[in-house]
Amino acid sequence: MLNFNKSVRIKKRALLLLLFALALSVMTDVMAKANATTTSITAETVIVVNRYGMGAPFLVTWIPVWLFALAGGIGAIFIKIPEIDKHFRFLMFAKPFLGVFGGISLCVLVSDGSDPPQVAMTAYAFLASLLSAPLLQALLAVTSIPRNQASLFNAINPFKFKVVVADSKEKEHHNAHNND
Repeated sequence: MLNFNKSVRIKKRALLLLLFALALSVMTDVMAKANATTTSITAETVIVVNRYGMGAPFLVTWIPVWLFALAGGIGAIFIKIPEIDKHFRFLMFAKPFLGVFGGISLCVLVSDGSDPPQVAMTAYAFLASLLSAPLLQALLAVTSIPRNQASLFNAINPFKFKVVVADSKEKEHHNAHNND
């Protein structure tokens, strides 16, 4: 059972994640509105591809965006949320990985894959990867808990049966009873 001090700490950390999500959505909205005035896709729009047939973000002009996204992912290592961090084994690799690909995917979404990207996209890539890493990590941690998976399955299950996850105390009691 949680005592009052722990529950207050958990609420503060959940509030921190909500603050990250709010900041990320506001930044994305601002970048999308700034990009909407400069990028207009018409019938004459030419998609830039490299010699391997790959477009943005795999172009040379996107290297600064990748570097700033990597820096933001590395910076996400220093955002500690113990309730979420305990679900990951290799935290030093997981947070930068989630941050880089979360930041790059948001940059591609905001820029519509335009080449070259806006100059402000590098700063956005840093902040987007810094903030999206803990959010993606929390999403993965919450969805990996069997009780949450069962409740989601029961909510969308069109059949009459329910999925029940045994509690760890029930498992210990059951194993102790079988050993006797």
